[in-house]
Amino acid sequence: MDRYRYFIFNQRNMVVLGLFQIAFSTVCVVSGFVDGVFRTESQLGKTRAPVWAGMVMGLPGVLALFSSQRKNPVLVNVLIAASITSCVAILIVIVYSSLTLSYGEEEDLSSAPVHVIHTKFVLNKVVKGANVAMLAASIGSAFVVLAMAYLGCRSLPRCSCYDSVTGMVSEEP
Repeated sequence: MDRYRYFIFNQRNMVVLGLFQIAFSTVCVVSGFVDGVFRTESQLGKTRAPVWAGMVMGLPGVLALFSSQRKNPVLVNVLIAASITSCVAILIVIVYSSLTLSYGEEEDLSSAPVHVIHTKFVLNKVVKGANVAMLAASIGSAFVVLAMAYLGCRSLPRCSCYDSVTGMVSEEP
């Protein structure tokens, strides 16, 4: 009975982690769109790295939801590979948001009208807020992806904690 309870607990963990990963990915994609729309003309404004990386970050979350329903070793292996790919995408988002926060676009607006100065100031703060949200979401996503990869590795038949009779993770290592 304890093995069954642990199996259910492991499935619930994967569902919760998958939902968190999809939420972090959505924050990254939306913040990437905000960053791309409101950033003035620059090389960083033309790239769509956070949007594409956010979509790649969401893939392990979707796979975690599917793998929690079925204990298919192939699906779990794909989940682990997608988690590794997601770690690379997370690194891209962290570098991008760190660069845009430290090397922001400061324009000389001394000859511009007051309402243009206020608008540029507000849009600059919106872009910085979007980059902070991307940075926070990617750091949280890194922890979630690593936890999903760990739980996925524990549910593989090659793991020493795997019970081949029941197809579940045993509590004793």
